[in-house]
Amino acid sequence: MRKIFLSILFALIFTSGSFAQSMLKVRTTDARRINVWLDGRYFNKIGTSVTVGDLPAGRHILRIYSMVPTRSGRMRNEVIYEGMVKTYREKLTVVDYDQVADEVDIRAENAEGRVPVPDQATGVTRNETENNAPSVSDNQPGKPVASPVSVDEIATLNEAKTDKLKTKVAPKKTDTEKMNLIKEGLTDETMTTKQVSLIMDWLGFESSKVEFAEWAYPKTIDKESFSDLLSKLKYKNYQDELEKFLAAQN
Repeated sequence: MRKIFLSILFALIFTSGSFAQSMLKVRTTDARRINVWLDGRYFNKIGTSVTVGDLPAGRHILRIYSMVPTRSGRMRNEVIYEGMVKTYREKLTVVDYDQVADEVDIRAENAEGRVPVPDQATGVTRNETENNAPSVSDNQPGKPVASPVSVDEIATLNEAKTDKLKTKVAPKKTDTEKMNLIKEGLTDETMTTKQVSLIMDWLGFESSKVEFAEWAYPKTIDKESFSDLLSKLKYKNYQDELEKFLAAQN
């Protein structure tokens, strides 16, 4: 199946006239949400993996940004990796960064699978916070022109984690205790609107449900569906409160 997917992917790229170009896919081993900066260009698209296409083959300067929630519930960019990566003509180069081990695995693939990459440079990491997009320099080497960018979104919260958290939350008597455990357990997770809806049911009061929904919003990967949660609330004043919150995010 993987070979079939890659064959279709490369066929689409090559038939579009970009056959001399390369592609770069960036992700982390813990599937956190990221975006990237490449050769002086910041691609403001966020996902659990980011793929940049139509790149000139050769060496590129890569930065990986992790999306970190602030105390206010918004997200900021933090540089977790910076280094050189080489892409190859008519090939997809995949970068997997392990922040815990501080290691990067770089491989190139064509339609048949993995191919050798003997001369990849080793990257260096930085612990650096940037609240705004990095500045873009016009004289950076290998600057991509009109590169198509795509992202993948996969929630890190799975059924096993949800069940484990629910077991811890269930014995608690008050929404305050439950909320503290929920927030603690979901600090490093991303989730779907459906999962947010499920966890709202663990709370007794409508005010608590709204509080959790607003807290969970930055961690939700399908924000376009978030308004569906309005139907979870019985009272109009709480529906209005959540609706006002959502309007302020746009």
